[in-house]
Amino acid sequence: MSNLNNESNTSKTGFKVAIVALGLFLLAALGGVYHYSNQSTAFANKTTLLKSELTELNEERLGLEAEVSQLTANYEAETIENTELEAKIVAAETKIKGLKNRIYKIKKELSDTKISNEALQQRIADLNAAKEELFVQIANLETDNKGLNAAKESLDVELAATNDENTELMAQVEVLTAKTTRMQQRLFTLAPAGFQATGFQIQVAGRKEKLTSKAKQARAIKVDFNLANIPTTLQKEHEIYLVITDGEGIPVSKIASTPIDVPTAEGALKVEIADMKTIALNENQKLSMAFQPTDKMDAGLYNVALWSNAGYLGSAAFSLR
Repeated sequence: MSNLNNESNTSKTGFKVAIVALGLFLLAALGGVYHYSNQSTAFANKTTLLKSELTELNEERLGLEAEVSQLTANYEAETIENTELEAKIVAAETKIKGLKNRIYKIKKELSDTKISNEALQQRIADLNAAKEELFVQIANLETDNKGLNAAKESLDVELAATNDENTELMAQVEVLTAKTTRMQQRLFTLAPAGFQATGFQIQVAGRKEKLTSKAKQARAIKVDFNLANIPTTLQKEHEIYLVITDGEGIPVSKIASTPIDVPTAEGALKVEIADMKTIALNENQKLSMAFQPTDKMDAGLYNVALWSNAGYLGSAAFSLR
């Protein structure tokens, strides 16, 4: 009887041990599932983060391409923008280097991550394709930059030649101004109108009324001036004449003109006028007169003179290159 009781107790003890072992096994299995779930979530979060960074890289690349495209378009603008353009090109190249470093860093992070799921592998492939495309764009930018640098060198040569030409023209203008001053003194003595034109401003317009100093681009020439301190006895209707000559005082054949006699102390003087305006003068007024060449102008020095039916009013010189 005692042996039967011992066998029963032993059986119960074994059963309890089996139940405990089974519980420990279930806990271990649940822990493994929980650990795997956490690891999968971490991998998914990292994949989402990498995808977001790649999207930001693509957006910044597109913005960079737009900026470099704008630089290329603006390069042919006025030469005063050269310094600013160079700074922008340097900034663009700096951004490209930054993008290279960021792509390298992300690729290194991906290669160091022990993740083998298909989605992440596909993202790596997409990133490599984006990297190759960006390298192509960088190569294109480098080619464009070489072209811009070559154009800039050519422009620098042209600017140097233009500066030399302008320096020569300024010297000629000084000579012409001296001649004009002497001529004015003589004309004010021989043909005084009793009032003078001052404050000359000469503007040469090209296509779309854009100002220019190039002779062949001149489409219209406008002369602004002041008639001030008009004596009371002369405040009445007058005819104002605009005369254009070259630096030697010879009428310009490429400007349509009409011959007319103007008064001097030695009798009537025939001049070729490019424009005429009839106006009732007050004590002070600002006037404008203009003319259009019939053909492309020649580079050189020119002189504008103003006459009236009362006599000589004044003149000024300008140059075209």
